[in-house]
Amino acid sequence: MIALRSSIGSVGTATWLIWRSIRAMARQLLAGDPLAERGLADALGQFVWTPLPRLMALAGLVGIIAGVSAGKILALYNAELLVVGALVDAMLRQILPLVVGVFASGSVSVEIASRLGAMSLAQEIDALEAMGHDPVDHALAPPATAVIVATPVHMVAAALAALISAGLVLNLSANIPARTLLDLVFSGAASVALLTGVAKVLLFALIALGVGAAVGSRPVRSPGQIGRRAGQAFTAGLLGIFAAGATWAALG
Repeated sequence: MIALRSSIGSVGTATWLIWRSIRAMARQLLAGDPLAERGLADALGQFVWTPLPRLMALAGLVGIIAGVSAGKILALYNAELLVVGALVDAMLRQILPLVVGVFASGSVSVEIASRLGAMSLAQEIDALEAMGHDPVDHALAPPATAVIVATPVHMVAAALAALISAGLVLNLSANIPARTLLDLVFSGAASVALLTGVAKVLLFALIALGVGAAVGSRPVRSPGQIGRRAGQAFTAGLLGIFAAGATWAALG
């Protein structure tokens, strides 16, 4: 019962912090705040563009694994359109959103929790409050906005890398024509699956962001606690993302 109340409290804290962050960034950008614009530019570089090559490499490896598995199935059953169509749908709806979500848990949750913990230890948050500034505006609003912006960018980039890798493997191992692959990738069903994947990634990114914010908002009294909090944020983010993915799959 205590654990349940703690979990509900953490969800409430995360939701409240995310809402405050988004509202604060919108207010600052509309006011033309140069500090907010610079903070957002730095956050976009850190959370959107810097992780992109690693994410695409990871997605490419996932595509190779999926392509090899599909090639083995095609060696047993002559059903190109069925197998490849199912592969494209599964990758866009299920596999890649989880890959991007796990990537977000390992980067967003850990980074946010570590940043807030370090600021708490250095008493920067207390200093901002003493000067009459809202710490959320400076510490959380830029990364929260950047994480939301990263959602479609990361999902589309991961989809491109994974589908190209899988297509090359299928072309070499099962002689699947490139034309067949392109027709399936650019079909209406694949577009719907991609939009579903983007929606899932947005949910997973918000979970990772909320977990990092909730864990990082706790007081830190020693440097060692920062590392422990980062580990807690990572595992809690993974649990939240997989729970959300399982719930989505069950309801869908």
